[in-house]
Amino acid sequence: MNASDALIKTLISNGAEVVFANPGTSEMHLVAAIDSHPEIRPVLGLFEGVVSGAADGYARMSGKSAVNLLHLGPGLGNSFANIHNANKALSPMVNVVGDHATYHLKYNAPLTSDLDNLAKSVSDWVGRSNSVDDLCELGNEAWQNANAFPGQISTLIVPADCAWGDFKGDIPQPLETIKPSAIDHSLISESIEILKLDGSILFIGGKFLDESCLKLAAEISSATGCRIVTDTFISRIRRGAGLPIIEQVPYFAEMAEEFLKNTAGVVFIGTSVPVSFFAYPDKKSYLLPTETKIINLCSPNQDGHDALNALSAESGSSSINQDLIQSSIIDIPTSGILDTSSFGPLLAGLMPENAIVSDESATSSLFVTSHTLSAKPHDWLALTGGSIGQGLPLAVGAAIAKPDRPVITLHGDGGAMYTIQALWTQARENLNITNIIFANNSYEILKIELDRVGAVQTGERAESMLSLENPNINWPQLSKSMGVPSYAPTSVEEFTKIFTQCIKESGPSLIVVSL
Repeated sequence: MNASDALIKTLISNGAEVVFANPGTSEMHLVAAIDSHPEIRPVLGLFEGVVSGAADGYARMSGKSAVNLLHLGPGLGNSFANIHNANKALSPMVNVVGDHATYHLKYNAPLTSDLDNLAKSVSDWVGRSNSVDDLCELGNEAWQNANAFPGQISTLIVPADCAWGDFKGDIPQPLETIKPSAIDHSLISESIEILKLDGSILFIGGKFLDESCLKLAAEISSATGCRIVTDTFISRIRRGAGLPIIEQVPYFAEMAEEFLKNTAGVVFIGTSVPVSFFAYPDKKSYLLPTETKIINLCSPNQDGHDALNALSAESGSSSINQDLIQSSIIDIPTSGILDTSSFGPLLAGLMPENAIVSDESATSSLFVTSHTLSAKPHDWLALTGGSIGQGLPLAVGAAIAKPDRPVITLHGDGGAMYTIQALWTQARENLNITNIIFANNSYEILKIELDRVGAVQTGERAESMLSLENPNINWPQLSKSMGVPSYAPTSVEEFTKIFTQCIKESGPSLIVVSL
């Protein structure tokens, strides 16, 4: 059989169900092979950053890898930012990157690049096929490594002649998935003693923010009196009314330092010591007090569920203090201007149960995030790697992974323009995604950072590099050109009517909120 067909069969046998693709000439045999297998769904992204961002969202919600089909070094390069975000989110991802035929590389054709080293800079595993004979085994290895707990990035480089050649072997059996490694149970008793100290923290993150983990953490907190804390930006968390409350480390370093001061001890599960997002003049990078006692009970690749169960059992608690349970929102606006004071509680009141939120709201998060903690239970996906332009494509992958659940995107206008092509994919795939764009016509966060880094007084030329005006982005026309209906409500009543309608429809929509 054709080697491309054999590779696709290998990936399907491992569990691959979706290919996010932006192919080129070198991948045409792989494209034809995908066409021959209805078991796998091809999804076209018009830009490679949409492809990689969608694969991240798919992995976060499905718990397994999709396959990305990319075109040579420039294609992988275009997808780099959202692969970086996926890597920080511990999302499994298999990139299949076509390359020139093995005998053609020496001619340094226009698209030739140092593909292997580019792949290594953002991948946990990189393999290059050298012949038809090794392609399927490498495909097996790529899948195994990507889906090793808690999730990794695998990149398989496929030269064109290795893809079009004749494969005469058998499709290999899938390799065993690498499970979480065991924790050191000898640390459990010491961890409980640390958590009983005044001002102690149970700090959980990574893959351990689902409902069962949060309830175990709340049991531990009820018995020991510790705080429950997670990272500023998380891959996925279950949150909402009736669920345990978990605090998040603030974004700004000085606020985070204040948040963590007087912390006597910390037990980490699935994450590590918090540090500032950037370095700032005369501000700390390491945010915990130097005298804080630390136990790294469970690394991201260890069994956090086991760690939390063991801590709960050792604490002797099987009940949860009701003060640790999030209450429902009670004060929902019904009329008035749509502004920073009304939007957060309004959205919280309107969000349907079991929604999925792709959050890249940037500075607008200040009046959204805290209110939505009181919404009906939902899953929240955040920007883990700090590279903006993730929110729209992340929503694509989440919607494909969970087609029966409504997806809501919260996005700053500047970041949304990085991967605006995701709207086209949302429309083509008829995905139930309600995109909310916060249009403040600027990189607002950079205005704040300009002051925080201690930059000297600036003028119009500096301000022009942070402004999205002159011309303003016409969101309704832009959205319409991608096949997505757009709305621009200015009142609470208008937003309520539009959002309620959009969230029930099968296809995507875009709501511009000017605040």
